[in-house]
Amino acid sequence: MRLLQSIALIACIGVSQILGTASSLAAERLALVIGNADYAGGAMTPLKNPVNDAALIADALRQSGFSVETVLDADLRTMKQALREFTTRLSAAGEGSIAAVYYSGHGFQAGGRNYLAPIGADLKDEVDAEFEALAVDWVLSTVEAAHKGANIVILDACRNTALSRSIGTGGLALLSSTPRGSFISFATAPGSTAADGSGLNSPYTAAIAAEMLVPGRSVEAVFKAVRLRVVEATGGDQVPWDHSSLTSEIVFVPDGAAAGGNTLAAAAPGSAVQLELQLWNDVKDSGSAEQIRAYLDRFPDGAFAALAKTRLEDAEAGSGRVEQLFAQLASRSLIVDTPTQPHEFYSNARLKEIRGDYPGARQDYLKYFAFGLPQVDPHLRFQSVLRVQEGRTGALEIYRSLSQGRNDPTTLFAEILLEEREERLRRLGAFLDAYPDFSPALYALSQDYSQTRLGQQSATDKARERDLLDRFMAAVEDGRFLRYYLDQQMAAEQVEDAKTRLAALSFINPAALANPVRLNAMRSNQGWMLTLAIADRAQEIFVKLPGSEPRSTGFVSGAVDPSTGAPIPYPAFELPGNAGDTAIEVSYRNIHGEMQGPFSVSFTPGDALVSGQKDILERLTTGWLAFRDWDGRKLLYFTHLISYRCAIQEVRYALDSDTPDQVFDTGPCDPDNPHAIPSSGPGSTVHIDIPARTAFVSVELFYRDGTRSGVKRFDAAQ
Repeated sequence: MRLLQSIALIACIGVSQILGTASSLAAERLALVIGNADYAGGAMTPLKNPVNDAALIADALRQSGFSVETVLDADLRTMKQALREFTTRLSAAGEGSIAAVYYSGHGFQAGGRNYLAPIGADLKDEVDAEFEALAVDWVLSTVEAAHKGANIVILDACRNTALSRSIGTGGLALLSSTPRGSFISFATAPGSTAADGSGLNSPYTAAIAAEMLVPGRSVEAVFKAVRLRVVEATGGDQVPWDHSSLTSEIVFVPDGAAAGGNTLAAAAPGSAVQLELQLWNDVKDSGSAEQIRAYLDRFPDGAFAALAKTRLEDAEAGSGRVEQLFAQLASRSLIVDTPTQPHEFYSNARLKEIRGDYPGARQDYLKYFAFGLPQVDPHLRFQSVLRVQEGRTGALEIYRSLSQGRNDPTTLFAEILLEEREERLRRLGAFLDAYPDFSPALYALSQDYSQTRLGQQSATDKARERDLLDRFMAAVEDGRFLRYYLDQQMAAEQVEDAKTRLAALSFINPAALANPVRLNAMRSNQGWMLTLAIADRAQEIFVKLPGSEPRSTGFVSGAVDPSTGAPIPYPAFELPGNAGDTAIEVSYRNIHGEMQGPFSVSFTPGDALVSGQKDILERLTTGWLAFRDWDGRKLLYFTHLISYRCAIQEVRYALDSDTPDQVFDTGPCDPDNPHAIPSSGPGSTVHIDIPARTAFVSVELFYRDGTRSGVKRFDAAQ
């Protein structure tokens, strides 16, 4: 399937999608403009402005270099015929041609699809839509299939109708998908209706006609300016909405357009001073760092450059002004009657939510989101409303539609939060790869590995949680977190939670996370018993010896984990007494059933013998020496030390002194029979005679690994 890049500039949500690409002055530009106003009444009331809107847009498109065909008050047959002739011209156009389709008139949704209403349509219920109206997705797919070039579609629909509730009177539906390379702008928020306008033109079309002729503006910049105009003109009742997945910059009137011919030269609205003044008036009160930066990029030394830099600093400092205004509004608990600013829509949404007006809250949330601000907490609040009304699955479907085609990390992040855990983990990881500085995602992902969320953590969970929290706190300290929150209390609670969890994880040894397996060896006269110490909770342990396959160590007979009811894995295995140096690989299943490892551990018999016997000696210090009175003699026994002599380089002792200065010879180590008492020579005599009045003996061991035990005191019975 070929990939056509396009732009869809669509007046109402639910208008499907078209593929997008960059335009050039050399490419042929073709446009079809349709205006339907003379409806006969009933479900579709007559409109006064669509014909005027069509004329205005047709003129603006001609100034932008388009060859325009205009169709007015068309029935279904005429609309289809006009579209067919238009796509025929498109097919004959050269490579990289640009298509524009504009529609003004009634539009509605039925059965989740969006339709344009022809003149004479007989619409009584949802079934009629398929036969009496023009499906938007059919329009878009027809235009897309006609050529290999960019497509611009502007649909100023969504006027109030008198259709039955089953057809849907609350505006158009959300898009279910948006292709890569598309820009989709809607006249109003999802489910809302657009104004026909009290003047000659609708507010939306009037704004588009004015803004598209500003040379050098990208599509995104044009429609941000359109949104500001429409919000102001309608007192906040109508908030244009857009999606973008553009991969290149596209403009209606490029910079230096005069070089492209006389037609485009006419688009330049006056002198450079007039252009600067117009652009500054458009952006000065927007509060948008991006829009103010666009002015500075265009006029770095302009008359308003110093003021622009000051306002840019204020905008980039975060959403401080918005936060303050929101706090003031929230504290008053008053609904703003004619909201025009994003904080006013958000405040209204919160207050309506508290008062139980969920439909009203949803509309205001959606209008707030149309401004594309980066704050996360409005989405979290909105999701709470959606979960109550739609459930998690329904909320996810709505957010999938909201995020489609929008170059908006915050909305995408909010959508991901509604996924099931495994999919959420995968998508949050990919999101952080794409947006590494989006600190709320670090916190959200850390929660998915937390004990609170999981109940029981594996070592891997703890390691991931700690890494994410470290990165999150670094972002907090660098000032890369609070800007994502209007509600600073919510942000503070998340920071405090992160600090608390980090403190709980601070005891973890990083080396144990890298390799959680440790090997303890104990030599008996029959062979080696190797015990595995794993710094994690294991469901089953597997050991691989050289030349063999991994084998389970089995389970402790009759023992179960009290927290899971699962059998407890046996943590040991045996090697023959004559085993040499051995490389061992250990794997295990953690509490989530995930296979961990293999982890490499080395077994060196000589070192293991010293380490194992030293461990026993250090654990059982009270058994080093023993006193015995026998046949009038007082005897001091070294039996225990002789049995573990392979760990000992030298034994020093003293009678009634805290400074050991005499040596007891335990005899040589026999690796093949390490615990046996020698039959002759040093070590074969396990005791010495000491004076009967001896009160205590001090002893210190010098180990073969170079360490010392410290002096131990043993008191004789009196």
